[in-house]
Amino acid sequence: MARAKPLSPRVRATLRAKAKNRKNITYGQLVKVFRRGQGAWLTGSRPRIGMQQWAFARVNSFLRGSRKHDTDLRRKKKK
Repeated sequence: MARAKPLSPRVRATLRAKAKNRKNITYGQLVKVFRRGQGAWLTGSRPRIGMQQWAFARVNSFLRGSRKHDTDLRRKKKK
């Protein structure tokens, strides 16, 4: 299995900034969503949309509260 390339410093900084502005969302969650967005791009995407654009669109959708994907990362911890 091929290993994923490390995220660029710019992508990491952007994800950290997005996580910092949110109360219940961590940087680690956003990295997972970003990686899933990259994988989704590989399986088929719109023409003229780059992998990074596709992945950040998925991150932004997750931050807006979309329930279309990544619902396993959104589950709340039971008390």
